[in-house]
Amino acid sequence: MAFPLPGPRTGRLARTAVALVLLGGAAAVWGQQQTAGQPKPAPAAAQIGPAPAWTDWADLALASPVVLSLVVTDVDRLSAREAPDVPLGEVRAIVRGGLTAAIRAPGVLPAEAAWRWQGAADPKGRAPIIRGARYLLFAAPLSGGSDPAVQPLKMTGSAALQPWSAQGEAILRDVLGQVLGGKARAMLVTGVRDGFRSEGDVPGASESQFFLEASDGLPLTLLVTRAPGAGPQVRAATGELVDRAQPVLPDTLLWRGLACGMPDALPAALAGNADLAADYAMARTAIGPCGRRLAPDGSGNLPAAGAATAPR
Repeated sequence: MAFPLPGPRTGRLARTAVALVLLGGAAAVWGQQQTAGQPKPAPAAAQIGPAPAWTDWADLALASPVVLSLVVTDVDRLSAREAPDVPLGEVRAIVRGGLTAAIRAPGVLPAEAAWRWQGAADPKGRAPIIRGARYLLFAAPLSGGSDPAVQPLKMTGSAALQPWSAQGEAILRDVLGQVLGGKARAMLVTGVRDGFRSEGDVPGASESQFFLEASDGLPLTLLVTRAPGAGPQVRAATGELVDRAQPVLPDTLLWRGLACGMPDALPAALAGNADLAADYAMARTAIGPCGRRLAPDGSGNLPAAGAATAPR
């Protein structure tokens, strides 16, 4: 079928249609130029190993004199000649990053930091650290280094480089704010020193007190109070006065100290008192496990990685 030639009206319509097509194409090109001119979103950092639980964030913060938020700018893998002691399947790299925030630091730091990282290689045999991605780094400052504009650091442990998240940074700021501000103790329970149980003035009322040993050497008392018609209450006193005992709330430094340190059962010298042992078992269950996903050493700090020298 032949298309009719446009008359005066159809000619105007055709010219209008052509103009709209041309304008639409120009708009599409302009839109592409605008999109091309916009900054690309930062790449997401891949999780290396298990994602930290609340307790892991607290462990990392308390073990590290330096806690930084930074963007990785360079990952330089060391060759087999430069790092002959690296086990098969692992890679060692010197990583550099630009600081976006110093969450904890002993003083003013340069705008860049460098540290040595070692761990399992990705499927391509490289360090699974993404340039341009944002991370949280837990480290200690090192002396030396050839560039005064770059601070050499030593990672606090093998899990001391974590992808940045708003939740993770908020936990770190809260934990460090409490400890450095003197509002909470960064301690772990190391044992049960003594305990006793007393009956109340009415049937069914009682209170058990457990005198705990803490890593900081300061007093810590766990109380289990029972009253008729009410469930048992578990509280802890962090000073000499037990009447100032407070509930043990999850995801707090007090809870961490108890959950990550309390023995599962009383020592033999106290376990013979069945009622006392039952109160302790109830309190231990109520406090629950600390939920660590990363491996600390006995002090609650992550094991140090590498020698205390500038990365090379």
